Amino acid sequence: MASSRNRPPKPDPADGVLLSALRGAVAAAAPAPAAPAPAAPAPLLIALSGGPDSMVLLDLACRLRDERAPGFARLHAAHVHHGLLEQADAWAEHCGAQCRARDVALALCRVQVGRERGTEAAARLARYRALVQAAGDCGARLLLTAHHADDRIETFLLQWLRGAGPAGLAGIAGLRAIEAGSVQLLRPLLEVSRRQIEAYARRHALATVADPSNADLRYARNALRLQVLPELARIRSGFRKSAVRSIELVGEAAEALHELAQECLATCTEDAPAGMLRIDRLAALAPVRRSLALRAWIAQQGLEAPSRARLREALEQALGAGGEGRMLVRLGARASGQHELRRHHGLLCLRPVRAAARGRERLCWNGEAQVPVAGWGGVLRFCGAGDGPGFDPAWLRERPLEVRGRTGGERLKPHALRPSRRLKHLYQEAGVPEFERGGLPLLWRDERLIFVARIGPDARLVEPGAGRVRIEWHGEVSLLAE
Repeated sequence: MASSRNRPPKPDPADGVLLSALRGAVAAAAPAPAAPAPAAPAPLLIALSGGPDSMVLLDLACRLRDERAPGFARLHAAHVHHGLLEQADAWAEHCGAQCRARDVALALCRVQVGRERGTEAAARLARYRALVQAAGDCGARLLLTAHHADDRIETFLLQWLRGAGPAGLAGIAGLRAIEAGSVQLLRPLLEVSRRQIEAYARRHALATVADPSNADLRYARNALRLQVLPELARIRSGFRKSAVRSIELVGEAAEALHELAQECLATCTEDAPAGMLRIDRLAALAPVRRSLALRAWIAQQGLEAPSRARLREALEQALGAGGEGRMLVRLGARASGQHELRRHHGLLCLRPVRAAARGRERLCWNGEAQVPVAGWGGVLRFCGAGDGPGFDPAWLRERPLEVRGRTGGERLKPHALRPSRRLKHLYQEAGVPEFERGGLPLLWRDERLIFVARIGPDARLVEPGAGRVRIEWHGEVSLLAE
C-alpha cells in the first residue's frame, strides 16, 4: 500500500472557489479560436498594483498556468507607476521581485497624472491608458483586474450618492471592450468577497504592499469601505449577497433601456444627414423616450453624458418655438473640449465650440499654395482656377490682404448677372446657419470685400484666363455644410 506521505496535498476548498472563478471567467471571455489556430495563444495581462487583491489574482493565475489550465500558458503583468506617493518606487520593485519569482514578464508603466479632473479620476484615466498600451505591446487581448464583490457594492453606493441612472448604478461590468474593442477588460473575481481574497493571501503568506491613501477618509470610497459597509453588515449580516443580486438586476434593466434607447435613436436618425438627429421624429416619441434617444445620440458623438437638468434644457430648446439660430446648449467640460447643441432646418447637430476669432489679421500672399490664418483656425488656399473664373495673381500680390470678421451691412456680388446683395441674404440663400456666420472670415483688399467663406469671390474681380487663381477657405468643417 502506497504511503500517504507521497500523495500531493488536497487543495483547500476555499482556494478551489477562487481558482474556479478565475478559470471560468477566462474560459467564457476567451475569443473563439481562429482557423487555422495561431501558433501560440495570446497572453493574459494582469494589472498588478502589489496590493492583496492583485497579488492574489497573480498567484491564482500562476497556479492555473502550472496546472496547464487552458488559456493560462502565457502570463504577463503590468504595474502602473503613478509617482504620486513616496512609496511608488518601492511598490514597483516589489512587483518586479514577485513576478521574477513566478517567471512572469512585468511591464513597468510610468505615467504623468493630470489634475484637471481631480487626482483620483485623473490617475484612473492614466492607469487604464497605460494598461491598454501594455496589452498592445505584449499582444494580450484580455486585461485582468482584481476587482471583487465589495468593490462592486462600493461603486454602486458611490454612483447612488452622485445620483446616477441605471447605467451608472450597474457599476462594474465583468467584461467590457476598451480601446475600440481591441482589448477586453476582464474582472474575474467579481463574485468573490474581499474577505475571501484576504483569507487566501494569509493562507499562502503572500507578500503584499499597503497603500496608505486607502485609509484616508477624505475619499468617499474609503469612507464607504471603512465606515458604511461594516455598519451595513452589523444591521444585516448577509447584505453583500443581496446587494450584488440587486446590482445585477439593475444591470439587466440598464441593458434593456440601452436597447430601447438604440431603437429610439435609429428612429430619430433615419434619413437624417450623418451625425444629425431629426427633431420631428424626436417630438413624436413619448417624453421618457425622447430623453433616452437624445442621451444615446450625444453618447454616439463621443461626448460625456449630460446632467439631467442639461438634458431637459436641450429638449425644451429643441422642441420649443424659438428661432432656430437662437438654440444654444453647451455640453462637455472645458478641459476635454466643449461642444454646443444647435438646431437647423429641423435637425439637431453638435459642433465644437470655436474660440473667438480675432478682429483683423493682415497677410501678404506671395504665391504660396496656402496661408494659415491662425486667429480663425484655418487656411486660405490659392488654387489654379482651370477653365473657371479666378483672380489675377499679380493683382493679389501687389497689395496686402486682410481677414476680418463680419460687422453687419457688408455686400458682395457673387453672380455676374445679379446685383450685389447683403451677406445676410447670401448666407440664407447658401443655407449657412445663423450661428455659424460669425465664425466665417471675410477677405478684404484696400477696403474692398473680395471673398467670403462659404459664399465665394466677388464676381466683378474674377474672370477666366490662364494662370488665374481661385481662393478657398478651409477651416473647421461645418457639420451643416452640403
